[in-house]
Amino acid sequence: MIKNYFKTAWRNLWKNKTFSAINIFGLSVGVAAFLLIINYLRFEYSYDDAHVKKDRIFRVPMMTKEKGGKEQTFAFTYPAVAPALKKDFPEIEDAARFRRQGGVVTYKDQKIVEPGTLYYADAALFNIFSFRFVKGNASTAFRELNNAVITAETAKKYFGNEDPINKPLHFRNEDYIVKAVLEDVPENSHIRFNILLNYEKYIQLTQGAATTSWGWSDFYTYVLLKPGTNAKALEAKFPAFAERYMGSDMKERDYENFFYLQPLKDIHLKSKYDYEMAGNGNLSYLKYLGIAALFILFIAWINYVNLSTAHSLDRSKEVGIRKVVGAGKFQLIRQFLTESLFINVFAIAIGILIFKLTLSSFSSLVEKDINYLNVTDWRFWLFIITVFLLGTLLAAFYPAFVLSSFQPIYSIKTSQGASGLKGGRSFLRKSLVVLQFIAAIVLIAGAIGFYRQLNYMQTRSLGININQTLVVQQTANTDSSSIPSFNGFINDMKANPAIQSVTASTSVPGAEVGGSSSYYLKNSLAGKRCRNLGVDKDFIPNYGLKVIAGRNFTNDYPAADTNVMVNIILNETAAKIFGFNNPPDVVGQYIDGSGFHCKVIGVVKDYHQESLQNSFDPIVFYPEEERGFGNFSLKFNTTNLPALMDFVKQKWNSYYPQSPFRFFFLDEQFNAQYKSDRLFATVLWLFTAIAICIACLGLFGLSLFTIAKRNKEISIRKVLGATLFQISSLITRDYLKLVLLAGVIALPVAYILVNNWLKDYAFHINIGVWFFFLPVIMIVLIALLTVMYQSLKAALRNPVKNLRSE
Repeated sequence: MIKNYFKTAWRNLWKNKTFSAINIFGLSVGVAAFLLIINYLRFEYSYDDAHVKKDRIFRVPMMTKEKGGKEQTFAFTYPAVAPALKKDFPEIEDAARFRRQGGVVTYKDQKIVEPGTLYYADAALFNIFSFRFVKGNASTAFRELNNAVITAETAKKYFGNEDPINKPLHFRNEDYIVKAVLEDVPENSHIRFNILLNYEKYIQLTQGAATTSWGWSDFYTYVLLKPGTNAKALEAKFPAFAERYMGSDMKERDYENFFYLQPLKDIHLKSKYDYEMAGNGNLSYLKYLGIAALFILFIAWINYVNLSTAHSLDRSKEVGIRKVVGAGKFQLIRQFLTESLFINVFAIAIGILIFKLTLSSFSSLVEKDINYLNVTDWRFWLFIITVFLLGTLLAAFYPAFVLSSFQPIYSIKTSQGASGLKGGRSFLRKSLVVLQFIAAIVLIAGAIGFYRQLNYMQTRSLGININQTLVVQQTANTDSSSIPSFNGFINDMKANPAIQSVTASTSVPGAEVGGSSSYYLKNSLAGKRCRNLGVDKDFIPNYGLKVIAGRNFTNDYPAADTNVMVNIILNETAAKIFGFNNPPDVVGQYIDGSGFHCKVIGVVKDYHQESLQNSFDPIVFYPEEERGFGNFSLKFNTTNLPALMDFVKQKWNSYYPQSPFRFFFLDEQFNAQYKSDRLFATVLWLFTAIAICIACLGLFGLSLFTIAKRNKEISIRKVLGATLFQISSLITRDYLKLVLLAGVIALPVAYILVNNWLKDYAFHINIGVWFFFLPVIMIVLIALLTVMYQSLKAALRNPVKNLRSE
């Protein structure tokens, strides 16, 4: 009997090639798209899964709040926190600190820049995390102060085919001996490094400050809790912990400091702290992609149900005859359920094949190594099998139930005998079409909203000129002996007619301003946390910043002596947090910070230091010493860029032979902040287009079937004088009504989703009238084009051919 079911299924599949092709193609593309998205989501949610003790690993971030100031959050904390936590709380099994460094590492004649991929780290990290050793082991890795641990890829980069063990790496006037090699850090890890140096050495280099300071931050701190520890209960003890070690300082300076426990698994997608170790993922994006994946699969299965129930009219006589010769209802249900399952499984198999073939290309598109499936991840496979099993059964059951319910006397009498299809089942089919287009309109509205936000961020005035700017970065440590090199390089750059101006600074637009300090208005204990940006006198005019009160730097002394008054400039936001909403009022005020006595000499208009996802930070500009600058910004105007680059490189190598030539173009660097946004926009539009295509494929199939059933009616109307427009509108108006109804329902849903998503941005678009018309207009035009072709074809057909049998 089962064999007969499959034979019948295959015959019907082959007999109705067009409908079968539409059904199978729509389902398989939907399955492939669903799998691509789900596999990408699985990768993003798998961050830090490789660590065996991940459920017991927590990061210790902090938040500071000055009286009357805004809260400032930090992914790192103070170096004294880790040993104090381990000492005070028996619930903590171990603790480790990471201190990021950057600069030039040398081996023999090689000079390689490690831009933030080198860390001083506690040996406890090997107990907390599950980084695997290729050579060496945890017990000997940091046995000596000057020991280093590197990754396998780093070993190849520095040593080639040589054995790296006991080889020296030179960094900042010290030789570090490689004692162990780790497997490369997996891409789905928020902790990424090339080189680890013994933290005990860093304590020595800082004369103990790197383990005793409660004021110097920038230390990423992780703790391993003992099994069974309640993290929330432990975190509740942290206010008393902060009071115990920092109470007198907090009281004196009138601020609060809070420590937290952040689960390791929450860092990549849920963390909102400043100064993250690496760029985090965006949970809002992933949720929207997850919705898109379900919508695509939902649309594909609706197509199947709609086309199967519509096509069931052609099989009503078959059902009637089978019932007459003794077939029971449940026999028919089993037969049609087998046919439906056969088509679904066949489509799923093709979908998996498409998924396999396109996975590599999709992996390149999202720039993630998702080109694999973890066969041991039973939760992923359980989810996939459950979704497909439920969806297949639900999609197969209804057509089987409809086909088996036809009354034999009406079914045999006429192919239109299954009159119920014109009633309730026709209503259900239309409802499913509406649901299909609701999903499509929500996706289109989201994609348009996201595109407009991305375009807004990329085209809005930044309040600063970043065009035609080449930034050269100083990567080696410098001292007072480098001042002649600094002046010589600056002068040579200014002498080149292709270079309009040169300025130096500690940071440039497009990245977080590195350091921050608490500043106190004279005679006030209320500290205000501000970012510190060291600049020369040309920075503000060269970048086009607008001085709205006071003056720019001229020959102001740098912050080199705590006994000398330092002139500083604030941005508007910094002036406001000190209580001066009118910028001229803050000029001349005295402020203490970072151990210096400062005088405000000017205020500049707020500008976007980072992407528009971030609000304006309070910034204090101060005159920096020549040896303290890390960035040279060159404004150029030339058509011969290669010649200019050769000139800059030659001069750089002559003045800074110890520092490899490292550069970038500022506009490209700034726009790189939107890289993940652009990728998401591309991916969202891709899958939105797939969803629309699947929906229109089903609409095409339904219109094809509807027209086939109304051929004689159309021919009679044409003989009686109906125009081409009247006949075309006869078919299209029903579908147009369904699409418009879908728009009315979908737009409020889309508005809520997009509006909630825009709240993640400090600066964002306003949802205007376009939002309520553009998605509907797009889907109406697409639906009309889909149906119109078949309508016109039917209207232009010779009516004699359809009526000759009457």
